[in-house]
Amino acid sequence: MARKRLRSALIAAAALATLVVPVPAQAASTTGALMITHVRPNAAGADIKNNKQVNLNGEYFILKNVTKKTVDLGGYVPDITTNTYGRALPAYRLPAGAKVYVHTGSGTHHRDAKGNHHVYRGYGRHVLPNDGTKKNPDIRLKKPGSRDDNTATGAISSCNWGKAADGRTYAC
Repeated sequence: MARKRLRSALIAAAALATLVVPVPAQAASTTGALMITHVRPNAAGADIKNNKQVNLNGEYFILKNVTKKTVDLGGYVPDITTNTYGRALPAYRLPAGAKVYVHTGSGTHHRDAKGNHHVYRGYGRHVLPNDGTKKNPDIRLKKPGSRDDNTATGAISSCNWGKAADGRTYAC
């Protein structure tokens, strides 16, 4: 009886395994401790309402710590290739294997109830491109001490998404 149940369970598991095949939209890569995995360059809804920038934190990118140790985000440079803002990431200790949502607007850096980390860049306006310009990539993550100068120097990970749909998150 136990052998029959075990056989049935193995057959069911094998059938299920053939149904679930994860395929990334685009292979993400890095040459450093952090990797850009996703980006939402166009926050859902209007960017400006009553002459004020709104929903700044709906625009973000996600980084993953691909090491087996805690990494301080401080000094890493998100180089957006359609502009130069020169603002490095703030100090924040990201545990091994964890991911962090890097929001455009302001807030208190924290870990939420689901275990996701959030840091805020403090911009008063939307900065990620969503107009479909020909820049490739649209964002690069550069190692600490690198310049925000629209070149690949110091880049460890990058992402391109082209024209961004309203509220859509893109895999890198």
